Amino acid sequence: MKQGKRFTVLGLHLIVAPNACAHARLGLAVSRKYGNAVQRNRLKRCLRSAFRQHDIRHKTIDILAIPSPKIDTTDINEQKMSACFNQLLERC
Repeated sequence: MKQGKRFTVLGLHLIVAPNACAHARLGLAVSRKYGNAVQRNRLKRCLRSAFRQHDIRHKTIDILAIPSPKIDTTDINEQKMSACFNQLLERC
């Protein structure tokens, strides 16, 4: 996704672009630099769950989330990821 606005929120690099669908879509790109498989899957689970429960999914945008390797893996939870989507909505 080359086009789109880039944001960094709570250690996540987010690329946001408009789409032609009637709903938002979430893409995740979590490399091995982030941590082991357990840590990567936990982050992805938290992001997906926060996205499903947030009002941002009613927008017509695509969101690509790329975590920074500097994110503390013990600190990840759904509330933090939901706060990330809140900040993204404020910036958009």
